[in-house]
Amino acid sequence: MRPFFLLLCACFAVVTLVNAQSNYEKGKIIDSIAVSQAQNETFSLYLPESFMSETPQPILYIYEPMGRGTIGVQPFIAASEKYGLILVCSNNSKNGPYDQNFAIANNLFNHVFSNFNIKDDEMFAAGFSGGSRLASAIASLTNKFSGVIGCGAGFSGLQEHMPSTQNYAYVGLCGNRDMNYREMLENKAYLNLINFNSALITYDDNHSWPPSGQILRAFDWLYLQRTKNSPPVQIDAVLSFYKTDYNLLQQFLDNKKWLFAAEQYERIIKDYKDHIQVDSLETKYHLFKNSKHYKKSVAALNRALNIEEKFSSKFRSRFSQEFENSNTFNYNWWEKELGKLEVLAEKEGDEIKKMAARVKYDLFARAFVRKNGIMQSSNTAQVASLNQLLQLVYPNFK
Repeated sequence: MRPFFLLLCACFAVVTLVNAQSNYEKGKIIDSIAVSQAQNETFSLYLPESFMSETPQPILYIYEPMGRGTIGVQPFIAASEKYGLILVCSNNSKNGPYDQNFAIANNLFNHVFSNFNIKDDEMFAAGFSGGSRLASAIASLTNKFSGVIGCGAGFSGLQEHMPSTQNYAYVGLCGNRDMNYREMLENKAYLNLINFNSALITYDDNHSWPPSGQILRAFDWLYLQRTKNSPPVQIDAVLSFYKTDYNLLQQFLDNKKWLFAAEQYERIIKDYKDHIQVDSLETKYHLFKNSKHYKKSVAALNRALNIEEKFSSKFRSRFSQEFENSNTFNYNWWEKELGKLEVLAEKEGDEIKKMAARVKYDLFARAFVRKNGIMQSSNTAQVASLNQLLQLVYPNFK
């Protein structure tokens, strides 16, 4: 990892030395721009309407797990227009070896720094799924970014890729039906334990790029950190962020979204207590946490997470046994176990239904990735078995 780290830092070092501005249409996604001095590498670009080539601009590097630049850029357009962000997403960086993706990232950094005037204290990284793990790895290795938005997944698992003592702020975004929801909750606990400047925003969705409204929430949080931590503190701006957050809290309470409300309470108190009087809000939060509806919601979630651990562990072990270590596929076993999950989801409450959706998608993703990995091999029997499993998970899958 060390050669990459040194090369990437060198890229940042020349950012102010070269600024050959290119002319691109503003307010439009431009796909497949060639990366200079790189063979067959392209990226997608979005310039906000406020873009000015002669002034240093903030930038967001986006990592899409399948290398679909336009797909990666699309959810960030509203945030781009609000905060003036240049959006850049590689068409070549995708789920795969980190060294390969680091090389692609370096090539794109060199191109961008050579062609755009970048505000070096306002550089952000974001990614979805495997792209989220890559964004965190790059930010952690370089410590040159202001913030990271990790969507639908946490970290790579390598210690050097994880937040620890770096200066960037980290915000996780995850749907409550996302297969990595439990992982993101665990990451929140880890980041809180080490006092890393971080937040987790959850919402009702599955494993997919977050909607633009959730992306905006993440960027609002990142820019709040900049506003309150960069003296002199702009109290009017802090109050504006607070009003938005408080109104959202009231929406959650009015709609009886107790878990989202608790998350919002916790974040508001943590983010504003040093700048705004929040004693009354802390009192309300204390009463809220002791309410029957909140305690019932937490108990239902914890029960669902415990059941999820059992199903996921059993399915992952069986999957490894049948598809990675042998060519035996017991259709009846999978049909029976998935049937148990379906019955549980039909009989129980919303948290169990969300849990079942997470478990099923996790199994589906494993089977789909495995199938694609062996499609060109002679193992036609396993491909057929994987197709059977995929249709057991989602009967309408073709």
